[in-house]
Amino acid sequence: MWTLLLLACGPRSGPDTPSPPTGPVMEQSQGEAADLAAARAFSASRPLYEQPLDEGALPDTGSLSAAACGACHVDHFADWQRSTHARAWTDAQLQAELTKSGNRWLCLNCHSPLRVQQDLLAIGLVDGDVERPRLVANPDFDPDLRAEGVTCAGCHVRQGVIHGPGHPGRSAPHAVKADPAYASGALCLRCHQAEVTYPGKGFACAFDTGATWAAGPAAAAGQGCVDCHMQTTTRAVAVGGPLRSVAQHGFPGSGIPKSADHQPVDFAPGLDLEAVWQGPTVTVRSINARAGHSLPTGDPERWVALRLTFTDAAGAPTGEPWTRRIGQTWRWWPEAERLADDRLPAGGRLEDRVPVPEGAVAATLIAESHRLSAETAAYHKLEDIPRMIETHRLHLTPGSAAP
Repeated sequence: MWTLLLLACGPRSGPDTPSPPTGPVMEQSQGEAADLAAARAFSASRPLYEQPLDEGALPDTGSLSAAACGACHVDHFADWQRSTHARAWTDAQLQAELTKSGNRWLCLNCHSPLRVQQDLLAIGLVDGDVERPRLVANPDFDPDLRAEGVTCAGCHVRQGVIHGPGHPGRSAPHAVKADPAYASGALCLRCHQAEVTYPGKGFACAFDTGATWAAGPAAAAGQGCVDCHMQTTTRAVAVGGPLRSVAQHGFPGSGIPKSADHQPVDFAPGLDLEAVWQGPTVTVRSINARAGHSLPTGDPERWVALRLTFTDAAGAPTGEPWTRRIGQTWRWWPEAERLADDRLPAGGRLEDRVPVPEGAVAATLIAESHRLSAETAAYHKLEDIPRMIETHRLHLTPGSAAP
């Protein structure tokens, strides 16, 4: 997700105050073919994560919709419906952030990546300013398909051809091009490895999941995105097909729902949490045991919060709670800049020794995974969306260890 200026957004004044950008520029159509050619030429000049995917002609299934795929690929469709990919466009946080800047065209290329999912196509920039795109209307825009976010075709259709990992010796009712990229997870990095800041801009794209994975032990061992986020199960690929080992399509991640009615696929948290109470000290160990990349990853505003509290013999709180924040710290104004990075690398661990307050006879250690702060949610008027989940709750007494 492109992270925009969120909190330090008060107006500035004075002689050094830069003039705000005038915003996107709608261009007069030069004809559908010319507009599309201009959009393709501009797209080719940009990084992958700033390019819409050109689906080309319809595949021989006759449709790009997830429901059409789901008519045969029933289980895959059910997986995807629970995924965050299916909510990449409708996510309330994204929709709020899209109103804050003229850089909307950038965000669409990962949140609704097919060209046909985008109502407007960028054909250039005014003075190279990403907040002043030159836009033309997309005559092929499909609003229903846009609502599907990262839909089946966004990963599997290229220039009118359905791509996939391929199953030797098996035939499908539609053409499928076998592509090794689907086994490697290379497709994921188009959006999940997208790092860029813009001089003078209060927003950035800071997805470095691919880079932190590449630097860690999982990559060295040959383990990629699909090994964790598309775990295998035994079932038919399509209705009436034979049972075989296939990849699930729920794409589990942090486990934080995108909305009150969203139930993500179950997934063990990457964090392991241990605590030992010995004498006057509780030792807390935080371990990135399962994530093959930095933890947390994705949106730079995500963080893990640890909180250790103590109670006395009457069950009343005693002493000050101990807390730790695991995540990044950014400054968004006057331009985006990462100030600190306290995430756990793959396989990394932290050890904290916390003094036990006088009179304490019990302690509780809680870990929470956060999507955005209460302040950010209030700024965007998103107080009602899920913002965090509890991942661990450990109970301790003197001389004990947990888990």
